[in-house]
Amino acid sequence: MDMRKYAGEQFIKTDDVREGPLTARIAFVKEGKYDKPDMILETGETLSLNATNTRTLVRAYGPNSNDWAGKDIELDLGQVQFQGKLQDSVIVKPVSPPIPSAQMTAPMKAADKNGDMDDDIPFN
Repeated sequence: MDMRKYAGEQFIKTDDVREGPLTARIAFVKEGKYDKPDMILETGETLSLNATNTRTLVRAYGPNSNDWAGKDIELDLGQVQFQGKLQDSVIVKPVSPPIPSAQMTAPMKAADKNGDMDDDIPFN
């Protein structure tokens, strides 16, 4: 039996990466406390995402957090600006290849009233 569900949430903190980076895989993202998303890793650990890490993941894997599942990341010690001062923080670095930006921003083509797409299909 997997006992992690009885152990309570374990949040990753700066001390967890002080000795060196950790590699992890994203399981999913959920709404966290204090208007911050919580990223749940396949290990069951949680990282509360600050704005810096959220921007990093959006740039690499797109704005929909569902697209982040299964992506490998590295968690390392870094610094972010907080209340005008640099503070130690867990920094997320993408390891899995990023999603090409064209896939993130390509608009969906609307179907016509018959349900047909109006794309031209090239035949060679």
